Amino acid sequence: MLGAEEWGFATTPLIAMGCIMMRKCHLNTCPVGIATQDPQLRAKFAGQPEQVINFFYYIAEDLRAIMAKLGFRTINEMVGRADMLKVNEKLRTPKTAHLDLSAVLTPAWQMRPGAATHRVRAQDHKLYIRLDNKFIDESEPALTKGLPVHIECDVTNTDRALGTSLSYRVSKLYGEEGLPRDTIHINMKGSAGQSLGAFLAPGITIELEGDANDYVGKGLSGGRLIVYPPKQSTFKAEENIIIGNVCLYGATSGEAFFRGIAAERFAVRNSGARAVVEGTGDHGCEYMTGGRVVVLGTTGRNFAAGMSGGIAYVLDTAHTFASKVNQEMVELGKVIDPREIAELRGMIEDHRHFTGSEVADRVLHDFHHLLPLFVRVMPFDYKRVLEEEAIKAKEEKMRQSVIDLVPSRTASQIDLASGEIEEVLRAKDTPVPSVHPSRSASKHRLEASVVDMEDSLVDDATTKQRAQKLDKTRGFMKYKRLTETYRPPRKRVKDWKEISTRLTESELNYQSARCMDCGVPFCQSDSGCPISNVIPKWNDLVFKGQWQDALNRLLLTNNFPEFTGRVCPAPCEGACVLGINEQPVGIKSIECAIIDKGFEMGWMQPNPPRFRTGKRVAIIGSGPSGLACADQLNKAGHYVTVYDRNDRMGGLLMYGIPNMKLDKAIVQRRLDLMAAEGVTFVPNTHVGRDLDPNQLKAENDAVIVCTGATWPRDLRIPNRQADGIHFAMEYLQLNTKSLLDSELQDSTYINSKGKDVIVIGGGDTGNDCIGTSMRHGAKSVVNFELLPKPSAARGRDNPWPQWPRIFRTDYGHTEVAAHFGNDPREYCISTKDFVVDEEGKLKGLNTVRVEWTKDSGGRWKMEEIPGSEKFFPAQLVFLALGFLGPESDVIKSLGVNQDARSNIQTPHKRYSTNVEGVFAAGDCRRGQSLIVWGIHEGRGAAAEVDAWLMNGATRLPAAGGIKKRVFIPPASNLTKSKPVEVAV
Repeated sequence: MLGAEEWGFATTPLIAMGCIMMRKCHLNTCPVGIATQDPQLRAKFAGQPEQVINFFYYIAEDLRAIMAKLGFRTINEMVGRADMLKVNEKLRTPKTAHLDLSAVLTPAWQMRPGAATHRVRAQDHKLYIRLDNKFIDESEPALTKGLPVHIECDVTNTDRALGTSLSYRVSKLYGEEGLPRDTIHINMKGSAGQSLGAFLAPGITIELEGDANDYVGKGLSGGRLIVYPPKQSTFKAEENIIIGNVCLYGATSGEAFFRGIAAERFAVRNSGARAVVEGTGDHGCEYMTGGRVVVLGTTGRNFAAGMSGGIAYVLDTAHTFASKVNQEMVELGKVIDPREIAELRGMIEDHRHFTGSEVADRVLHDFHHLLPLFVRVMPFDYKRVLEEEAIKAKEEKMRQSVIDLVPSRTASQIDLASGEIEEVLRAKDTPVPSVHPSRSASKHRLEASVVDMEDSLVDDATTKQRAQKLDKTRGFMKYKRLTETYRPPRKRVKDWKEISTRLTESELNYQSARCMDCGVPFCQSDSGCPISNVIPKWNDLVFKGQWQDALNRLLLTNNFPEFTGRVCPAPCEGACVLGINEQPVGIKSIECAIIDKGFEMGWMQPNPPRFRTGKRVAIIGSGPSGLACADQLNKAGHYVTVYDRNDRMGGLLMYGIPNMKLDKAIVQRRLDLMAAEGVTFVPNTHVGRDLDPNQLKAENDAVIVCTGATWPRDLRIPNRQADGIHFAMEYLQLNTKSLLDSELQDSTYINSKGKDVIVIGGGDTGNDCIGTSMRHGAKSVVNFELLPKPSAARGRDNPWPQWPRIFRTDYGHTEVAAHFGNDPREYCISTKDFVVDEEGKLKGLNTVRVEWTKDSGGRWKMEEIPGSEKFFPAQLVFLALGFLGPESDVIKSLGVNQDARSNIQTPHKRYSTNVEGVFAAGDCRRGQSLIVWGIHEGRGAAAEVDAWLMNGATRLPAAGGIKKRVFIPPASNLTKSKPVEVAV
């Protein structure tokens, strides 16, 4: 409607075919096989033409609907109708309050009646009078017979893409190799238009006396380009721009000599061309992957940004070049190798020969004195690859030179270079009888490959050196996922220690090498990590061995990595790009290793705030959200007091998760650290019963409710009140408390020893009940699941990067299978009633199988299967059916509103309640969720509370560790506008 008649869809059709916008196309490492030529990666491409067709059908349908609302029948009617556009005043900010674009958007037909608003006649590009037609005609002898041809012509800046059509003819007739060098030589005079010599084929030389516009040598494919100023000009060529921007873009081979300065982005994405120029603008050699570039003059800023291959030589007479280089991927050095020196001199000599350059002449006359001023720009990875290839070539040469050409009757004094050569030499000698095979052949056939003892017992320095040679770019292809191993199930059920063993530092280097450092990291997106951990960054720091930097980066976004690294289900791994068609990166293991390393090295020390605001905040509940909120507010300088009804702080972390998953010493270590930093903990205080919430509100500047969703869902069927039926959290909490108080010697817990146990409900809580029962010594353990068994792979309704709803086997299921020989889970089963004996004690359960089907509206419905009734014996039943919401003692006392699900009601993406000064965070606000979501809630609530306490300004970061600043409008608008938060 702004006037465009044609438009492109950019990468959207690629996304329809599976592109995930990883933004690593230039590295040839596309994990979904789209932007790559690697056969191994191409095999991963799963796109279909129908996906693109459907995408355009959807686009067309949407466009038709919009056009119908606006009253247009064709696109031509809609083109240029800017008068149909309206400004959305709700989106205005103080900066755009007075912005008026109506004069710019006035349609042409309103100012000039009768003016066309769309294409009414075909454009004549006049291709029949193109200069390339002359080149093709005069090059007929070369094209048909391979004879040399010399062409002369004048050019103007309307002559674009000169030589491209001629290159097409050469490539069509002679293929990739083209013609012999300089078979077609074109002499031009004047100012050439854009894309001079684009895709110039081998055998074609374009020599321009004058200057050229942008994109000179774009896609240069073996030809030669020569550009120099008019011979009669009096200005200094080395001080003037002679070619435009983005020259040699994507060049793959060929030569280019420019007597003068190239504008910006010279040799961007050059992958094989050799070029000499006398100066460049900004961003020279950007994303260069191959070839050689010599710059006989100054450069602009940001030189070699993203350069991963090729070599650049820059004459730095002013000693200012180092400050203009982007050294993230390259190193600077001198030219000292004799072969490099010869190559560099040869290119400068060619430049003088073809262009008559005075700069090149001066350099060559004083070459030995100027050579130290040449700076070699070498990419780190490219240097490593060259060194590896040189070592391989040297080893191969040595192997070829140590062949024993005189075979001995006993044993060769020198090993043969290869089995093939051995066979050749043996064929020339007397055949060896098969009953007496040679010693070397017998060894080759019968002995297994054995690692030398000295190789297996390497020191830390050797291990670190080997780790440095890991391939980070293609690590996701070379290395397999290595997860933390669990201790043997039959042994681990005899104690309450953590079940997993951590990866070694060497193993972690391999796992971090698998991280692809995606341009769009889905692992920290909405479908990945809720707290927006900058995962690729600390993965890379671990790979480089910068553990303390990795710890600092991790703590910017996650207050408690030791908790999430142990018990979080890792939604980040479910959203990992590598998980589309491979096993994802072991993010959780790396995260846990970073924080454990921090405590081990003594980096985790108390760091109390340097100042105090004097504000007091009370937090009710010490679960993940409460602790995260307390930690953040304490860092902001407020006095924070945390209340909990249990005898130990930590909430769910202390009493809801068994010790074998999260050692309580880990929780207490964090609590002690927070206490040393100034947070006050008050256990054994049930706010709403032992302490009046309104008194708490009166004594503090703000109150934050973080009580969690602790009201369990019940199973109301006959005989529910029978002895032996318990909620899962009651069972787990009593067990952990007894374990910590007396190591289960006080008999205050629910003992499963020798009993038939049934756990109704799955998830982590149900699995924890299974694992706890196994450690008690249960007679049998069965787990009921009402829903069907999940599939082994993602379903069509569960695409990546959603959390994969697939069949998983957790530690509790493995332990039951190891002891009783079968998986404890029973799917599609419904409990009808509990059966009790004469004494009223639980005897078992009556069940029935169910079937899940979809109705005509696509909704799932459950039907019982007749004749599938079955009795299951049980003396203990644990209900792990989830939670309905928070307990209401505190909520009602404070007068806080609740939503339809009984959760505390707050505005969208806000944490303030209807009561001034009272906030809510965690499961009591959003419903039952993960620990990592609790941390996210606590951090968000802390930032909002801090801003509320400090008159709208907060020093606490938001998601991803990004701090926010407040935009304050000019003084004249202070009474009209509200502060606007801006991410920085």
